[in-house]
Amino acid sequence: MSFKSLLTDPSNRLSSWKGENCCNWKGIKCSSSGRVVAVNLRNPHPVKVMISINNEVISNSNNASDFALKGAISPLLFSLDHIQHLDLSLNNFMFSKLPAEISNLTKLTYLNLSNAMFQDSIDMQFSNLTSLRSLDLSCANLVPDYSSVSVSLTLQPKLDVGTFLSFISYGYLSSPNLRWLEGLRHLIYLVMTGVDLSKASESFHWAKPVSSLSNLILLRLSNCNISGRIPIGQLLNLTSLSVLDMRANILTSTIPDMLSNLTTLSVLDFTGNDLDGHIPYLPQLEQLYVSSNPAMTINLVSMFSASWSKLKFLDISFTHVGGTLPSSLSNSTSLTFFQADGCSIQGSIPSSVTKLKKLRTLTLNDNNIIGQLPVSMSSLISLRYLSLIQNGLRGHIPTSICQILSLEYLNIEWNELTGRLPWCILQLPKLSYLSVNKNNLNGNLPLSLLQKSRLDLISFGINGLSVENDNQYQHAVQTFQPKVMEFTSCNMRGEIPEFFSNLTSLVILILANNSLSGAIPYWLFNLPALSVVDLSMNNFEGVITPTIQMKSSLFPSIVNLARNKLQGPIPTQLENVNVIDLSLNNFVGSIPAQIGEIPAIKSISLSGNKIHGPIPKSFCQSTNVLQVLDLSNNSLSGSIPRSLGNCKSLIYLNLGQNKLTGSVPEALERVTRLRCLDLNGNEFEGSFPTVIEKFQELEILNLAGNRFKGRIPKFIGDLHHLRILVLASNSFNESIPEGVMKLENLQFISLSRNKLSGPIPENLEGLKKMTKTQNQTTILGYYYSLKFTGAQLEIVTKGQTRFLVSVYSYNTGFDVSSNALTGKIPEKIGLLNGIPFLNLSHNNLTGLIPKTIGEMISLESLDLSYNQLTGEIPVTLATLDFLAYLNLSYNNLSGRIPTNPHFDTLHPDGTAYIGNRYLCGSPDGLNCSKIGPSTTETTENTYDQENVLFIVVIFLGFVTGISGVFMLLYLIDDNWRNRYWRAVDKIVLKIMNCKP
Repeated sequence: MSFKSLLTDPSNRLSSWKGENCCNWKGIKCSSSGRVVAVNLRNPHPVKVMISINNEVISNSNNASDFALKGAISPLLFSLDHIQHLDLSLNNFMFSKLPAEISNLTKLTYLNLSNAMFQDSIDMQFSNLTSLRSLDLSCANLVPDYSSVSVSLTLQPKLDVGTFLSFISYGYLSSPNLRWLEGLRHLIYLVMTGVDLSKASESFHWAKPVSSLSNLILLRLSNCNISGRIPIGQLLNLTSLSVLDMRANILTSTIPDMLSNLTTLSVLDFTGNDLDGHIPYLPQLEQLYVSSNPAMTINLVSMFSASWSKLKFLDISFTHVGGTLPSSLSNSTSLTFFQADGCSIQGSIPSSVTKLKKLRTLTLNDNNIIGQLPVSMSSLISLRYLSLIQNGLRGHIPTSICQILSLEYLNIEWNELTGRLPWCILQLPKLSYLSVNKNNLNGNLPLSLLQKSRLDLISFGINGLSVENDNQYQHAVQTFQPKVMEFTSCNMRGEIPEFFSNLTSLVILILANNSLSGAIPYWLFNLPALSVVDLSMNNFEGVITPTIQMKSSLFPSIVNLARNKLQGPIPTQLENVNVIDLSLNNFVGSIPAQIGEIPAIKSISLSGNKIHGPIPKSFCQSTNVLQVLDLSNNSLSGSIPRSLGNCKSLIYLNLGQNKLTGSVPEALERVTRLRCLDLNGNEFEGSFPTVIEKFQELEILNLAGNRFKGRIPKFIGDLHHLRILVLASNSFNESIPEGVMKLENLQFISLSRNKLSGPIPENLEGLKKMTKTQNQTTILGYYYSLKFTGAQLEIVTKGQTRFLVSVYSYNTGFDVSSNALTGKIPEKIGLLNGIPFLNLSHNNLTGLIPKTIGEMISLESLDLSYNQLTGEIPVTLATLDFLAYLNLSYNNLSGRIPTNPHFDTLHPDGTAYIGNRYLCGSPDGLNCSKIGPSTTETTENTYDQENVLFIVVIFLGFVTGISGVFMLLYLIDDNWRNRYWRAVDKIVLKIMNCKP
């Protein structure tokens, strides 16, 4: 009763604890003599959780009530010294310490304190419990993790296969060493999942106490922060060991061959470590899990050259295989589960795989598998789960697949399959999941074919399939009650089929990018289970209901009606909505205050409508979780409300292209997680907003088209995550800060149409993102709550203004045009060889065009017009193969225009060179035929003439010198002349008589 008094019992589990006969109480068991021998207070209904795609821990349980006991443990419980069985697992003891008095229970054979929210260091609390046979001290549990999977996997209704798993902590226990295990020699089961053994594993012989547990059958040490090598020397003493689980640690060795000596070992799990090497031959195993060890290299041909006759489960996902699936895989006739996702497997699926009659699960996602699906797949008579996502499969889907009557799950999306979808697949009696999207299928699919299927999920999107509403649905037949329907880009026409109103189990409905029209039916938002609806990119029109109420599910609730022709006011009552997108419609009126008061809303996008009035001050209440707010391209007026400073979770704020005025409020300094700020095309004024210095995670900054003035602050160089910087069309002055050129992640900069002065900074090598071509194509934006919000950008390239709806990693550029910049173009400009366009036009730049521009191999557009550049056009420009636009007009260039077959095609009318009066070949320049050779040729001819003149002068000087000697000799008397010639004769005779 003392134990009960210290606990809260929200579900009244201890309501029977009354009176004096405790042996009748729930959870209590007594011996024949009336001694308490068992206390079982395990939580019968623990709250199940999962990690959502937003990386949040959310409930995954149908239980509305909390059954966990909460509070502290009374030490009097441990005065019951006859207890043999004690289970307090899955309760909440509020991070209390392990009770020291537990050492009094020396007769305990079973102790389970797992996931009960203890926080302590394990020392000698259990050393006296020498009778223990089973000990579970786990303080972490595996839960489904959707935070890093694709949308298609996220919609997966089954959680047992193909779902990533992560550990969630339920308390914290650690142990500096394992010496307390040495006396527990009767242990058969030892589970310490989540117990921190990082310090213990620093010792080379950390597992020696484990080796004394010779009776051990099961050992689970997963997620324990164990580092170093697998302690094979100590494990070999466990001659009865059947299960060894060391997943999710930091083990760095190879898997020891000597594990084959543990002949009783049947289950081996090393998932999620840093192991390398190969898989040794362990013929005794029934289950082997080594996934998520990327340094491991597995040769399947070598591995299956020997017999694995007992092997039933094999998971090698996210290791390196590289080769093909060997036909010898079929020799493992006991195999029921084979998973090899992300292994770079090549070649085709061997037909011999179909000999695995016991195979129930086959997943080969994200590989390089090609060829066709084997026709003989019908031989896999036990197959339940088949997933071949993101490979290179081609050809038709064989109709023989319809003979696998056991099939429950089929996912072959992201391949290159062609032909028609065999309709017989829809009639498979147990099939609940079917996804064939993102292939090249064709043909029509009447919706009436679905009426007899038992599919929970059906996904046909982004194919050549045309889904037809043939109006033949039989209302009496209710077998078709899917939870998820995805028909993106399926050429659907007409109105939303009426029979959808009978789909009472429907959770997710995606009909995006079709040709559906008419009004959105009133009954849609009344479906009893609907949580996600995406009707974007259709032709829906009319006014939508003012009240939208979505239902709770495992997924965030989403309403996406973007890119239609909807009219009228914005709905005022949004209940249980996490994401709403009404962008690019014809909504009118003002933003209702109620929309900013929705407690759980994470994303609001109203861009591209005809909304006017101020931004409501109701946005961002104190408990808000708003992450995305996009009100761009409307006619909003007034100032930015200070209340937006309460949006501490905000990562994306786009208020561009409105009529907002005033300044950026300092209250926004609390929005420190902001990654995108777009205020372009408004009437903001004042100096550069200093609050931006607080946004240290900022990646996109667009202040273009406002009335900001003054200098660009130096702190802009401290925003190290910045990728897009657009400050164009303002009145910023003074020089460009040097720090801007040190932003290594910056891929696009536009400072055009300002009043900037001074030179272009020299340290261009700091722009690392611009100095190399982007080999990977990634889109810049943010994925959250099953929805993507991307960056948008207006650029001036090739003489035209372009608006990029999506910004990719290769959309790089450098634009400082229309300022008052002076000095020379830096020679290091050539280092920016990853940018496709460079615009330095309309400035006061002087000097030569650097030859290094010829090293900008990605350049497609080059504009240096309206400057004061002199000298010749470097011939290196003619080597730019991708150059499609060139403008050098209105400078002081001279000489000839370089020639090259590709270069000559750029502006053959000469408009790229107009306004250079000394440039030979420009429309208003010098005539090449009249001025003779080019400056280069003239220089070479001048050089040749100077050489000839130099030689002539030397020759004349030599002749003059000799002549002078002779004239002198003839002017003096004969004696001197005779003496000179005698001396000359002697020298000549000596030379002639000289021997070699």
